Amino acid sequence: MSIGTTYPAEWRTTTDPHTGRSLRQLTSAPAFSYPLYYFIDTITPDNRYFIFYSERGGWVQLHRMDLTNGEIVQLSEGHTRSSGWAIWCEQRVRGVYAHLAALNCVGREVWYFQDDELRATHVDSLANRRVYDLATRVCIGQSGFSPDGRHFAFIHADRAQFTQALADRDALLAMRQPFDFQAWRDALPCTIGLIDTASGAYRDVLHAPFHIHHVFFLDNERLLINHVQGENGMWSVRSDGTDRRVLRPRGEGRGSVCHNVITARGIFYEANDDSSGQRQVWIGRYDLRDDTFTETRLPGVGYIHSGRDPAGLVNFYENQMGSGGHQLLWVRHAFDPQKQEVEVLRELAPIVRGQRYHAHPFLGPARRWLYFSEVIDGFSQICALDVADLVESSQA
Repeated sequence: MSIGTTYPAEWRTTTDPHTGRSLRQLTSAPAFSYPLYYFIDTITPDNRYFIFYSERGGWVQLHRMDLTNGEIVQLSEGHTRSSGWAIWCEQRVRGVYAHLAALNCVGREVWYFQDDELRATHVDSLANRRVYDLATRVCIGQSGFSPDGRHFAFIHADRAQFTQALADRDALLAMRQPFDFQAWRDALPCTIGLIDTASGAYRDVLHAPFHIHHVFFLDNERLLINHVQGENGMWSVRSDGTDRRVLRPRGEGRGSVCHNVITARGIFYEANDDSSGQRQVWIGRYDLRDDTFTETRLPGVGYIHSGRDPAGLVNFYENQMGSGGHQLLWVRHAFDPQKQEVEVLRELAPIVRGQRYHAHPFLGPARRWLYFSEVIDGFSQICALDVADLVESSQA
């Protein structure tokens, strides 16, 4: 299959049996399909195209779905061996590097990695081009574009060193020998780089002595980065490498930040603490205008992901319970303990290790559908739940 290969619509509309909400299953091929990482945009601003990965045909490739008629068109034709996001997902998949692509909403291109190069496909014309030669480097984390579309940030490491580190990790795990993931991660240096989308010029932003997993933009000049050295956390740096600082550092009795999403009302996040032997979870909002944060406990949940509403008005969460339960939640009055209400929007299939199985909920540009991944018949499929009433009530 090549760029431009077209597939007919696969979507189907049903009703959630527990809530009565309209539910759309957008993909149904017998293969894993999943959006771009939910920290960044996966739908074009005009709400026309949904950009996603699909492993149909035995290769991880990028595709676009026309949200007006469901037609699917292939956007890449990478054939890299072992192209999985080895840290948090499957390592032994092939195609383009999974989970590491980003959509330039201004330039309307999706940028992705294959072999030793960075490539781009225009989502309208399907024109494909080589952007940058990584040579002896390899992309190892999630990337992102500045809001004005002028810069692209990504994380890369020495290819030989990283490949050897992965092989050593896999060998120890296969041998059931002691393996300290945090120590392993802390010993893997990487670089955050920046590319000018107009000229193609590259420059280093900073070098870190440890493995970084995510980098994306707070605004046109500042980057938001996960994680800090030694543990989870979030920090920021200017695109010229200055003003590096940790945001909402870990404190006694309030855990460390794990996932964070940028919105028009600041950064929404969750923080976890397991020191007492029982998980405690805080949800919060970091105000970028004055560098302050507000947070409160969210009781009765397990391992959660903070969902993304670009406007920062509605609080959605993915909840993975230790008992195997897996849910989409809506939290009303999220930061008012006296009024906080939690509603289950959908019961999901139990989670399996790997990013492809996580729901990673986000609200689309039309502000009606909550998009997420759900495991159906053994494969992750892209779905959407009608939450127009919740959006309306949150804006009231």
